[in-house]
Amino acid sequence: MILKIKRSLRAKLLLASLVVEALMLALLVSNSVRLIEHHLSAQLDARIQAVELAYKTAVAVPLASRDYATLRDILDGWRKAKDITYLAVTDPDGRILASSGWPPEQALPLVNRNTGQVRDVRFAVDYLGQTYGHVHYGMSTAFMDQASGELLVQSSLIALAEIILSLVLLSAIGYLLTRHLVTLAEASINVAQGHYEERMEIKGEDEVAVLAQNFNSMTDAVRSRIADLSHQASHDSLTGLYNRRAFEAHLQEMLADPGLADNPLTMLYLDLDQFKVVNDTCGHAAGDELLIDLTGMIEQRFPYGFLARLGGDEFGIAMRDCQPSEAVRRAGQLIEEICAFPFSWEGRSFRLGASIGIVRSGPDMMNVTDLLIAADTACYAAKEHGRNRVEVYTPSDEWYRQRSEDFRTMPQVTAALAEGRFMLFHQRLEPLKAGLPVTAEILLRLADPLGKINSPSRFIATAERYNLMPYIDRWVVENVCRYLAGWGKSEQVFPFAHLAVNVSGASLGLADFPAFVRQQIEQHGIDPAMLCFEITESCAVANVEPALAFIDQMHAIGATLALDDFGSGLSSFGYLKRFKVDYLKIDGMFVKNIDQDPSDRAVVEAIVQLARVHGLTTIAEYVCNEAVDQAVQEIGVDYAQGFVRHKPEPLPALPAA
Repeated sequence: MILKIKRSLRAKLLLASLVVEALMLALLVSNSVRLIEHHLSAQLDARIQAVELAYKTAVAVPLASRDYATLRDILDGWRKAKDITYLAVTDPDGRILASSGWPPEQALPLVNRNTGQVRDVRFAVDYLGQTYGHVHYGMSTAFMDQASGELLVQSSLIALAEIILSLVLLSAIGYLLTRHLVTLAEASINVAQGHYEERMEIKGEDEVAVLAQNFNSMTDAVRSRIADLSHQASHDSLTGLYNRRAFEAHLQEMLADPGLADNPLTMLYLDLDQFKVVNDTCGHAAGDELLIDLTGMIEQRFPYGFLARLGGDEFGIAMRDCQPSEAVRRAGQLIEEICAFPFSWEGRSFRLGASIGIVRSGPDMMNVTDLLIAADTACYAAKEHGRNRVEVYTPSDEWYRQRSEDFRTMPQVTAALAEGRFMLFHQRLEPLKAGLPVTAEILLRLADPLGKINSPSRFIATAERYNLMPYIDRWVVENVCRYLAGWGKSEQVFPFAHLAVNVSGASLGLADFPAFVRQQIEQHGIDPAMLCFEITESCAVANVEPALAFIDQMHAIGATLALDDFGSGLSSFGYLKRFKVDYLKIDGMFVKNIDQDPSDRAVVEAIVQLARVHGLTTIAEYVCNEAVDQAVQEIGVDYAQGFVRHKPEPLPALPAA
């Protein structure tokens, strides 16, 4: 390869030089030929003028006296000149009177032009002011072609000799120049292949020596930097532990071990508890110092396996030769060490905790991704079950089965958002008293890629767990506003007084969500009174201040509010004074058995009475049969919502504009 590169470069240099030189020599030869032809042509013209002057005087007298015999003798004598090919004398009418070297019966050629290597010439013969005829003759131009050809051959031979000499000289110069480049190319190839000990021999003090010296310095610098990049690529810059990349590579090596079946891999996934408190209270400098000190302690007190920082306050430990019970014991000991580890910063003392998830390789755990997901899930379970504890991943357990289902469902939810596969359904709220209009609640469905319609129970829990509800809520608000705008353009009567839209707790806690709602209402030009926003009681209680702010802002633009699942919390009646809503939706757990359970009926009666005192409209959910429907009417509920009244279905089609 290097020799090809060398020859190519040298060939290009030679070819370029020779092409330039050949072009210049060709121009020089052609110009020389052009100049000699110009000079010879001038000489020919001078010869023609001299012949005309001599012949005109000699021919005039015999032509005027019509002495044609003498005229022929003169022509024969003149034709002996080497450059005269033929001669003829014609009368004024063009008839040949005498000729030499030209058949009398053949017409004379046109004059003042070249025929082959002959210039055809004619001039008039005048005597005492009268024209007696013309002299025609052929002047040979062979000497011009001969001279031009000889010049061309000699010049070409000289040019060829010059090109050959130049080729020899340029080849020698090219070799002297490129042989060092070849050496440099070979050395650089070796460096590129990882041979950083490569060195160029330094000879003399010329430019090549300087290049060799710089190359050697460069390879030294590259070798040093590669060593530092290599370390940084596999180690955490803060703690000096192995990083996630190195940890995953180590797991891959362990999983590829032929003896894995007899000696399984055990992985610990550790997440620090209360670490965020240090960062939020004292800043990231304190958090960094804590991680440095803590990891130093772990390296010293926990000399088991391969320890790595996976990111933030998360760590991984990979071990072999460790039975499950021993792994749990070691993990518990590590948690105790962390809980006992003291840390002080600027007079403040902190104590941390830790949650650890454990997973063991097996037939269903034979790749890095599965191990990390399982260990992370077990660690999440440890946090959810009380923190400062160890959880072992058990795929048969119901908790882990549900988390696995969530993992599988999450990509479907994100794909549905990206592909627009969510669908808007509705369920009517039927008035139980005269004068009340029909309203409807928006319900969400998800169409899978095959067109199957999935209910919210298949995806809402996953969306809440992985914080996807704000995206879903915004999709619903935007598309409901677009739907209402379509009805407005049709100028036909909308079948419902308003559409109720559910707002998740995640969206309720976002400061910019009310602004998004206002922007969608304004963008689509709809009446805000066409929208009613439902907030579950539990979300409102968990986000009191954001809930109050959202209620106030929605009322300010003209929308209405409903408190959903009312009665499910322990503080429902107390919070009702603070939440200035328009509707109370009675929790279905009190409604569905109201015809059979006196205590449920008493709760519903109390809620209805309380709503009347506050001037609120009541809605009974889960009205599932005629008996329940009759009971809520007897109690005085304003609206009934349930399958006995209306089963959910897609929104009515938009009328033609």
